[in-house]
Amino acid sequence: MKIFEKFKKIYFYRNILKELTLKNLKIKYSGSMLGIWWAIITPLILAISINFVFNVVFNIGIKNFTLFALSGILPWIFFSNALFETTNSFVINSQILKQAIFPHEFIPLSSILSNFLNFLIGFFALLPLFIVFNHKILLIFPFLFLILLLHLLFLIGLGFLLSVLNVFLRDVSCFLSIVLMIWFWVTPIFYSIDFLKFPYRLVCILNPLTYYIISYQKILFKGESLSFSEIFIMLFISLLFFIGGYSFFIKKEKLLLKRI
Repeated sequence: MKIFEKFKKIYFYRNILKELTLKNLKIKYSGSMLGIWWAIITPLILAISINFVFNVVFNIGIKNFTLFALSGILPWIFFSNALFETTNSFVINSQILKQAIFPHEFIPLSSILSNFLNFLIGFFALLPLFIVFNHKILLIFPFLFLILLLHLLFLIGLGFLLSVLNVFLRDVSCFLSIVLMIWFWVTPIFYSIDFLKFPYRLVCILNPLTYYIISYQKILFKGESLSFSEIFIMLFISLLFFIGGYSFFIKKEKLLLKRI
């Protein structure tokens, strides 16, 4: 029953969540000359760099490799930036948390949503590149929105979990920066999982982020729709992390205020 009361409170204070989200987005680019253009420039530079290393230097032989890399880098940048910022959100905003009249989950949630808006700006600005390359994308657009929603839900759950843990164990944020470096390499962002043999392939299979990245690549690069099993796996992972992460937050919320 408590969780339904939580959702009612979130809905009642939804305008505050909107204001916090937009405020976080503005802070991200305050004082920057290029501002929101970095949402487009950063993934493009990374994709071109990876293309040079793996397609020019090592000649792995994937046609239109820049677009292939870009289809995985865009969601990865969103995931890694949002997760790192969210993990530190309670600690950084401790004074706001103590005085807050709005739901406390708005602090990590607004951090994730501001990064999601930033991601969407870069994503839809670069989407025409994929459409020119493969017109089939237009026919499977609903799958794209489904992935975005499930990816966001997965990240919210994981963000709740890590942001709370970081209050009790401040080393979590430091450890996360190392984990994200390793996580980048074991996620099939710039290589196809089909290239891997067992047992190395098993690492990717056990990586929950793999299923989201592969789905982005399948739609944006290959122009193929998702199977029921692929959707089911992502739905299961998203709900598992969201329910688990949010339940953990609710359980530790009172202790959270004492430790900040």
